[in-house]
Amino acid sequence: MNKKLNAIFLGFVILSSDAAYAVEKKNIDVALVMDSTGSMKKTDPLSLRIPAAKLFISLLDSKDRTGVVSFSDEASTLVPLTVLDSGENKNALLNAADRITSAGFHTNLYEAVNKGFEILSSDKKAGRDQIIVLMSDGLMDTGDPEKDRTLAEKLQTDLTKALVDSGIKVYAIAFTGQSDRQLLEKISKQTGGFFNLAMTDKDFHVVFTSIFEGLKTPDMLPMTQNGFLVDKSIEEVTIVATKETAGTVIQLRSPEGKEYSSKNRPPDGEWFVSNNFDMATIKKPAGGKWEILFSAGKNNKAYVITNLNLQTNFNELYPLFGETLDIKVWLEREGKPLQEKEVLEKIDIYLELTKPDGETMKLSPFDQGSGVFQRKIELFTAGSYKLRIVADGKTFQREKAFVFKASDVKESQEEMKIRQSLKKTEKTAEQEPLKKDHDDKVNWVKVIIQFAVINLVVCAVVIAYLKRKYFMDLAQSIIKRKKEK
Repeated sequence: MNKKLNAIFLGFVILSSDAAYAVEKKNIDVALVMDSTGSMKKTDPLSLRIPAAKLFISLLDSKDRTGVVSFSDEASTLVPLTVLDSGENKNALLNAADRITSAGFHTNLYEAVNKGFEILSSDKKAGRDQIIVLMSDGLMDTGDPEKDRTLAEKLQTDLTKALVDSGIKVYAIAFTGQSDRQLLEKISKQTGGFFNLAMTDKDFHVVFTSIFEGLKTPDMLPMTQNGFLVDKSIEEVTIVATKETAGTVIQLRSPEGKEYSSKNRPPDGEWFVSNNFDMATIKKPAGGKWEILFSAGKNNKAYVITNLNLQTNFNELYPLFGETLDIKVWLEREGKPLQEKEVLEKIDIYLELTKPDGETMKLSPFDQGSGVFQRKIELFTAGSYKLRIVADGKTFQREKAFVFKASDVKESQEEMKIRQSLKKTEKTAEQEPLKKDHDDKVNWVKVIIQFAVINLVVCAVVIAYLKRKYFMDLAQSIIKRKKEK
């Protein structure tokens, strides 16, 4: 990317306000650790990971800090932890992303994670969450199989323990199914982070926006028919629009019918063009319905800066099998819960849960009073879920998006021990978190009863089938005998 395009990126900073009932949101330190091995020429031939990484950097808050690491045989720090509070600092980080290559010979995952650990632990500041975002398309490979086994073991034991003790979370992104998914997911789980799989290079920016949403829980506008509704409380909106092809020209149509593009930007607006997505920021957008023209439609986002926020206490990444998720939702205006009954009655607040099998359910929370809505969800299916929390009114819309993965019974038993270990290393939040009810824990009695019921139903079906088959065979035998007589 040239300096002009890098400068365009500098305007993309999304702020989020603190929630009244959840743990106070912290600023974060992120070590962005990117694969520079030669295999990337095949898995990412257009280097789409670079604009996707820039997208992530640009979405962070002005008080967040980011560092960039490149790795192959060894790992090197391109830029140390740098606060995103000036154009000069942001430009240095964006230029560092441009220096990621595909020229290395081997994939040393241990050195990659260790370098991220070094730059975070050596510059630790109180009150900040520390994150390693690791991108790789391969297995542990130093060219020496024995060394690979030693380093993989060391990564899973000594280094992971050091990460946990320091409170550093790993968010791993595997580029292909050939990556060491088991190793990367295990490290992510044990450190309290999350594992992501991007099967194609076109998925990179989607994964990065998902990580951003999980870390910063920004306010978003729901997308309906490739459009979004802007209300008067919105100060700024940043749109990420996915393309069908690299040559697609994305346009935005305002409520007044004006059409904008990268060559015809809105007043005080910024616009970045890449092969797979466009990113545009509009300050003080006109109220009403905006449309995204010529976009693929899938995975489009609209992040907003506003004084009217949708808030939630939900922050799960790996809930256990049978666990009860106690989800609370409320609206805030200038940091205070919105309690006006006449306003809340005109807004439809709901949860949209997409299960591992792809089935999507719309769930309505219950009004708990004081402007707080609550819904409890029990998870008896292992796998990946998507959760949307939506507030939908005639002139006002907000959305929060989450991705999480429910463990199976065996994994849940193992993770219970890991969670207990993690809790000991976490610092006490400045603001008390919501206390979960006693029934929010995994109800193993309920799990066992449910399994017993399932087994009884299965047995009943099998017995009924066998009986039916027996009587059908008996009837056929009698008919056959009569014919023979």
